[in-house]
Amino acid sequence: MKTLRGLIFLLPCILFVVSGYAQHTIRVHNGGNVVYSNGTTSTDSLAFFSGMNSMMLFDENAQNPVFSTDNIDSITFLSGEYSHDADVYIVYNNDTAYVSTSISNENFIVSVEGADVSITTTAELSDINYYLSGSSGNGSLLLSSDKKFNLYLNSLNLTSQTTIPIKLSKNKKASVYLLGENILTDNATSSGKAVINSKGEACFYGSGSLTINALKKNGITSDNDIKLNGGSITVNNSVDASKGLKCNTDIDINGATVVINPTGSIAWDTLGSGYDPTYCAGIGADGNFTMSSGSLTINIPSVNYGGRGIKVDGSITITGGTVDIVSASPGATYTDTTGTTDSYTSSCMKADGDINLLAGSITMSATGVGGKCVNADSFVRVGMEGADDGELILTASTSGEKFYVSGSGENADYANPKAIKSLGNMYIYSGTNTITSTVDGGEGFESKDTLFLKGGYNVIDTYDDGINAANHIQIDGGVTYSHGSNNDGIDANGTLTVTGGLTIAVGTTAPEEGFDCDQNTFTITGGTIVGIGGSTSTPTASVCTQRSLIYSGLSSGSAICVVNASGDTILTFRIPVISNQGGGMNPGGGPGGNHGGGPGGNTGLTLLFSSPELTAGTYTFRYGGTITGGGNFNGYYTGADYTGGSTKSITISSMVNTVR
Repeated sequence: MKTLRGLIFLLPCILFVVSGYAQHTIRVHNGGNVVYSNGTTSTDSLAFFSGMNSMMLFDENAQNPVFSTDNIDSITFLSGEYSHDADVYIVYNNDTAYVSTSISNENFIVSVEGADVSITTTAELSDINYYLSGSSGNGSLLLSSDKKFNLYLNSLNLTSQTTIPIKLSKNKKASVYLLGENILTDNATSSGKAVINSKGEACFYGSGSLTINALKKNGITSDNDIKLNGGSITVNNSVDASKGLKCNTDIDINGATVVINPTGSIAWDTLGSGYDPTYCAGIGADGNFTMSSGSLTINIPSVNYGGRGIKVDGSITITGGTVDIVSASPGATYTDTTGTTDSYTSSCMKADGDINLLAGSITMSATGVGGKCVNADSFVRVGMEGADDGELILTASTSGEKFYVSGSGENADYANPKAIKSLGNMYIYSGTNTITSTVDGGEGFESKDTLFLKGGYNVIDTYDDGINAANHIQIDGGVTYSHGSNNDGIDANGTLTVTGGLTIAVGTTAPEEGFDCDQNTFTITGGTIVGIGGSTSTPTASVCTQRSLIYSGLSSGSAICVVNASGDTILTFRIPVISNQGGGMNPGGGPGGNHGGGPGGNTGLTLLFSSPELTAGTYTFRYGGTITGGGNFNGYYTGADYTGGSTKSITISSMVNTVR
């Protein structure tokens, strides 16, 4: 078609060549999709203009729609009566727009002014198909429908300088189908607050793409639900306090590929004795956010202070798909509405309700000061009970420093980085979970109530406590390594109970501990635990049903082994290198062998070991030797060989046995 020059073809001639008899419908196609359809009785000719790379249809209504030949791949003619009562074709061409439909109803009203199209329908017509194509630097669609409808965006490039590019003004379901590559943009001076604004439920489908450039406020908004079921959707929202996706109810991703870049920052409202902040976010919902499949990527830059990846008033639930949220957003202090110094920090996920990370691949990184990956005002649930650990791959890391807020001394208040935080209970059921927070104040799993560790393959490496709970920690299963490089490995500010699993907890030197419950009730009835720190909380003998060993004076980096009277190895472990340990005086122990130290003195490290295999009897404690072969889980070996070093005979007779 591009080789044709200024030629005008009369339709009767074309129709004769094609089939030899009268046709009744002409259709223009792009990418296998219809972008225009009209009756041949209303269209008398078409022309191609090579210099403009365009095609024009001449019709009886003098609409004369113009198409770029780059967006046309075929023209077809159909026999039979032209009866497309539910089809409306809107073609944008620079400063003009053309509307074609055979709908004949006094309650279906079309108005076109330049490239601004307004359609109002109170007709009893449901599922009308609106096909939008073409390009305009100053155009829009205002659609008011009393019935649900379908909106097809087919290689549409639409910018509005004055209003919302696409406004769906009534509370009726809009099914939006993405065909080809589509771009929608508003203007900083536009009157609207979104690029696509829907009063009703907005559902997106298709295999095409949509790029939203939100220069006035939000990307896509709805007074109802937003459901992303297909297509590739990119939203760039660059305005302070804006949201990429925003709705008054729920947002759901099920199969779509979504990328959101919230590059705005905080908007401040002067209120009371200070300020009330509103944050720029990728996703904001007054209800819930759910995701079952597809992918979601949110990139929050450092210019977005206090930015949120996902912020909902309800709950966040992810049961599948791929999530990648990166936040470089910093936190800071401000004066709140009561005149009090307060702070704000960034969160990859923030919910006023609960957060459920059940399945899929979820990666979160917070690098700004005080940043958090997960921040829930209610409970947090990781994985599903009985699920395979491979069904959830959770990676959460923070690397931003804490910052001072107010107070002094022991009463000083800091905004600390947190990987996974809940004000309510926390439940860890399954998953392959890698948690790091290696800067001052950083913690891994933190519950302000009770933490239940029931399963999962968990590797936690933090500056502060690896696992912390305000009231109680219950360990019933899982394979867990929890390391606090400058504090406790596992810290229960209340009570601590272990009934199952393999749990390795590593803290730093005294007074920090591997397992710490402030000498409150510490119950062990099952599982295998290995704790290393400057000290340890002592299991409560009266409530324990499984024996434990406390061995003091060990050195970091040394290899140890516990062998029973039958010659069976029940523990092979290499103590991590703890760079800031005080070091053992070694007055009474044996030599450290080639790993630098054995038992001796109380200024070294303390081991807490409990296992179902640790029964009453005599054992050989080996130290300072070499470990070769076998499987290794963060220093805990299975099936390995232990050679060399020194030995010490110990007797296990009580429920809690202490050796110095």
